[in-house]
Amino acid sequence: MIYSGTRPSGRLQETRVEATPAPTIHEDSNLPHSSYSRGDPCGRPGNCGRPVNCLCVCEEGISEGTAHIRENEVARRWQALHSGVQLPLSNGGSYQLLYAGRPGSRLGPDVRDAVLGSFAGSIVGDVEFHVQSSDWFTHQHHTDPRYNNVILHVVFIYSSPTLRQDGATIPTCSLYDVPYHLPYDAPYTTSLATTWPCHHAMQHMSNEERTRLLRQAGLLRFEQKTHAFVELLHDAQPDGPFSAYDMCLIPALAEGLGYGRDRAFFRAAGLRLLGISSIVPEPLGRMPAPSPLDAGRLRILRGLVEQWGASGAWLTVRKAMFPQKGSGREALLPGAMPGQILHEVRAIFGKLSQARADILICNIVLPFAAAVALIENDSMLAEQAQMLYLAHPGLPSNSITRAMCQQLQLDEEPPGACQQQGLHYIYQQTCREKICGECIAGEKSI
Repeated sequence: MIYSGTRPSGRLQETRVEATPAPTIHEDSNLPHSSYSRGDPCGRPGNCGRPVNCLCVCEEGISEGTAHIRENEVARRWQALHSGVQLPLSNGGSYQLLYAGRPGSRLGPDVRDAVLGSFAGSIVGDVEFHVQSSDWFTHQHHTDPRYNNVILHVVFIYSSPTLRQDGATIPTCSLYDVPYHLPYDAPYTTSLATTWPCHHAMQHMSNEERTRLLRQAGLLRFEQKTHAFVELLHDAQPDGPFSAYDMCLIPALAEGLGYGRDRAFFRAAGLRLLGISSIVPEPLGRMPAPSPLDAGRLRILRGLVEQWGASGAWLTVRKAMFPQKGSGREALLPGAMPGQILHEVRAIFGKLSQARADILICNIVLPFAAAVALIENDSMLAEQAQMLYLAHPGLPSNSITRAMCQQLQLDEEPPGACQQQGLHYIYQQTCREKICGECIAGEKSI
């Protein structure tokens, strides 16, 4: 392969390119076989591809400086770019890098929520890395809906356009066309070193002020979820053994079982279990059967829906939120502690793990209860829902809370579900799109 100029160009030039041997694929013996033996050639589960690890793709015929290219080198080069750099695109345009994004998972694109500037304004979406642009098709991403939020394909060698599963063509950027001043063996750096307004504000806050900020943000997220449920409840109708409340709550709980995985599939499964004719989407990754974890959650969901057909989902939740020793609301157990009540609510979900049950409680059950309280003008229920939300000791860490702790330069994740949900609120409202001028974390007080 022949390139013009003093450095390799990312765009293949037909008049200057000789026949290139096929890439030599090497399995990395340092990786456990399970990390790449199933799934697509990127080592991600769920696609039917050859069992190879594309982090070890050697391109024969490339100049000596790039004789051994790996996808992790593409990732390293991307993360080393400075905010504000211009990214030349395959379509002749350019983007300005505003934020390089947060790391993705093995179940989808390499980078989530990157922020790019264009003449039409900023755009937010995912980024996928490959050595060659043709690897997009080799790895079957063009048939995988998990990649429909990719807004930029970042490669070393451009040879063909990039087409998403939804039919959209997305631009490609060759990093060979982007100025790069570090040696190939330079240590890993990251564009997260950019200074943001929240850095200055958070450094000047006391621990009490930071706690108050995140607590208020968490309550705003709780209120946001509550009002979303109010809107859904206004349109809900009873169906068979299920009340109007159940017809709203059960699909939400089903979707919550898919948080971080395949929400649309789980929600559709919940609707189907309620007897609602619903098209169940193909599971992400085109798996012939659900993973063991998903299959176990679906079995639990089916058992709960069968149980709630007799007892009622909302009535079961409401009873657990108000422990009683007799009958009637006046028979509340005196001095019931929040921990005891949360234990009763967790028990509703049977064999579901405590971590997932807590996610359902804080994201769905308690905001739903607050929504019912608004509709029924039930102040006791409203106070109980908010009290349990504020008292919850904390949820499992996830990619958003970890990214926000890094963004806000927190030494550790804050305690309590409310503050953790506050991180989610700040991220979704302003930080995801880097709308710093409107971010509550960039203010000294709230």
